[in-house]
Amino acid sequence: MALMQRWKGNWHRQLAAASHSRNSKQTSLLVVWHSRTGLAQQMTDFAMSGAHAAAAEMECAENFKVIKRRACDASVDDLLAAHGYLFCAPENLASVSGEMLEFFHRSYYQVFTTDRGCDGQGYTEISKLLGRPFGIAVAAGSDGSNAARQMERICRGWRLTPVTDTLICKNGQPQTAEAILRPKSCPPEVVRQCADLGGLLAATLLLQHAHES
Repeated sequence: MALMQRWKGNWHRQLAAASHSRNSKQTSLLVVWHSRTGLAQQMTDFAMSGAHAAAAEMECAENFKVIKRRACDASVDDLLAAHGYLFCAPENLASVSGEMLEFFHRSYYQVFTTDRGCDGQGYTEISKLLGRPFGIAVAAGSDGSNAARQMERICRGWRLTPVTDTLICKNGQPQTAEAILRPKSCPPEVVRQCADLGGLLAATLLLQHAHES
């Protein structure tokens, strides 16, 4: 994750920038997740812990909040109110899980506004989420790339800005029904990667929001 490594390399510089720009504006990260066997839920929780840790290190914890929504409960209003996003779900049958896909289906077109121009002849659709940062995490068996591509394409359609590459955790277990249905645990290396992803999202949001004030 090249962007994440560059962010870590500039950590102290970014902390200094935040300290000079800190304000009382509330910054929010929306986390939308779905899990079947527990791995994606754990990835979500570790990413959230990383986000809170980064906000605390930047001395911005009081102005930062993480809103966690299971995909079936997340709403368009949640999307519009947040400053950035983390989407975490498993890959099932070479696709993003159905519950997460349903969230995208019912939300996608609701966040666009239409501009028909002064004469009423033109037609332009503008995303209300334009430019907001996002990250994606996928819990997979042996691949995960299809689910990653699906969510990345949706986020590009919303004109969101990625903070780093999609994080894919492959559990490496046999692709049998018994193994696929078995509860999963997050490996230590993925725990660190999820925390890094959450921290990167938090730092990006806090710095961006501070500089906009």
